[in-house]
Amino acid sequence: EGDNCVFDGMIYRNGETFQPSCKYQCTCRDGQIGCLPRCNLDLLLPGPDCPFPRKIEVPGECCEKWICDPKDEVILGGFAMAAYRQEATLGIDVSDSSANCIEQTTEWSACSKSCGMGFSTRVTNRNQQCEMVKQTRLCMIRPCDNEEPSDKKGKKCIRTKKSVKAVRFEYKNCTSVQTYKPRYCGLCSDGRCCTPHNTKTIQVEFRCPQGKVLRKPMMLINTCVCHNNCPQSNNAF
Repeated sequence: EGDNCVFDGMIYRNGETFQPSCKYQCTCRDGQIGCLPRCNLDLLLPGPDCPFPRKIEVPGECCEKWICDPKDEVILGGFAMAAYRQEATLGIDVSDSSANCIEQTTEWSACSKSCGMGFSTRVTNRNQQCEMVKQTRLCMIRPCDNEEPSDKKGKKCIRTKKSVKAVRFEYKNCTSVQTYKPRYCGLCSDGRCCTPHNTKTIQVEFRCPQGKVLRKPMMLINTCVCHNNCPQSNNAF
């Protein structure tokens, strides 16, 4: 017949299903209790239609709901990144209430574009609520007018090349206030591809039409590496 289960002072028969709260549905199986969430726990990925998703509690409803924050000025993850600060030092001072939080941060994803301005993402719980959130940063592996392989004699790959002149970054008809001399990843003539190896994140301020100002996290390349693990579907590499 199977053993009964005891949960919060209540006895449940083998095979019985119950809801200890509105967020979970549990089943007794031979003395063991297994539970499934009744709320959608998925992360909502940022996209063009919803660049800054966040969860809110709805009065009278059990489960939190995703909404799209329209404010472009909001920095995903709830913290602003200081210019030229090393990646490892970025973060928020953890409060006493989240002292038991085990930090989990994924690596930044590959840049969405092989040339020109793209974006990369990561998931982290480095915040005072210890909640997993999606962070997005701008990235540029190389300008699109720089698609010629190395012409240096005997060189099949140029890993990292620094911009000769100072440039302003462009993002959605906005232009960076400051000028930069970024490093880019080169191209190979032997079938390999060059991608960022060591990067850091800085805060870039953009001035837009009608005087609007945006502050966006952006990847800066320290070094690139040339390798054969190239994306099959992306000939631009």
